Amino acid sequence: MLRSRLSKTLFICLGIIALNGCILLEPYEAELGQGNYIREEQLQELEIGQTGEQVSFLLGTPLLTGEQTAQRWVYPTYSETQGYQKLFVYFTDGVVSGIEQVPSLSEAGE
Repeated sequence: MLRSRLSKTLFICLGIIALNGCILLEPYEAELGQGNYIREEQLQELEIGQTGEQVSFLLGTPLLTGEQTAQRWVYPTYSETQGYQKLFVYFTDGVVSGIEQVPSLSEAGE
């Protein structure tokens, strides 16, 4: 009888310890980057007058496209000196007509 009660108590204690261990451990969550940041070397090759196909080859698929896909593409950029920024590539008649780089909202507020 004492042995039965002791084994039940031990079983309950081990169960409580096991459940507490589950609370303390967090599952591994892999960091999933969304898209690729454009490097400074790539930016140096971007020029007014390039076609959309040339820009896609150089920078990859844009993160966002404007209201009218043929007119504006948005890329995330990062540099050690300027931090995170957004690159806007504007198109007119299928060729690059403007390039603008602005700080991200989180960076601008700091």
